Amino acid sequence: DGSWSWWPDMPGSFYMTVAVAEMLVRLNDMAGEQPAVAEMLSNAFNFMGKDVVEEVADMKKWAKKEGREPSFPSFKTLQWLYLATLDGRELPAEVQKANDYLLKLLKKDIKGQTMYEKALTAVVLSKPDPARAAEYVQSLKEYTVFREETGRYYDTPRAGYSWFDYTIPTQTVAIEAIQRITPDDHQTISEMQRWLLQEKRTQAWDTPVNSVNAIYAFLMDEKSPLSVND
Repeated sequence: DGSWSWWPDMPGSFYMTVAVAEMLVRLNDMAGEQPAVAEMLSNAFNFMGKDVVEEVADMKKWAKKEGREPSFPSFKTLQWLYLATLDGRELPAEVQKANDYLLKLLKKDIKGQTMYEKALTAVVLSKPDPARAAEYVQSLKEYTVFREETGRYYDTPRAGYSWFDYTIPTQTVAIEAIQRITPDDHQTISEMQRWLLQEKRTQAWDTPVNSVNAIYAFLMDEKSPLSVND
């Protein structure tokens, strides 16, 4: 059905499918389309698209019952919009219609977003609403702190932290948002990459997923020093 599961023989998981698809979509975005993953990604997008269509239908039923629209898409659908933006493929009509509904909700202001959600939103809005995306990126920058020895990073409860990933996924997608929307701000990008290098030194990045995230944060930028030498 196009999904990935947690373990063999378990039912497909939307969460796990998003996690794997994110890595593959980022690979394509960074290095050009990879033929070896084309069929896997196509099937995964079919699986996720059907799930999102069903979720939007449930959201509309809830809105009709309650007499008001949801205030913001779920984190699950925000991740999906990010993947669809990064991948750029043409989607089936019913899936695109669901995405359009979610995008309208996405443009509504929300004060409680995490830094990760704010960065995802900036990437999603980078094409349909670049002015709003720039506002999100400005906010992302304002929440950072800078120390010469450690670089630029997030020291706020709104930057997700756990024992196994620290704030590396947040740092990665924030760098991506800043690089996409303000690509000439090399100083901020370089200072945030410096923090990732320091984390490698002190925390070892710790997991394969963290390593994939961190490497993407360097190699997505063609002007990165790591992109032009071995």
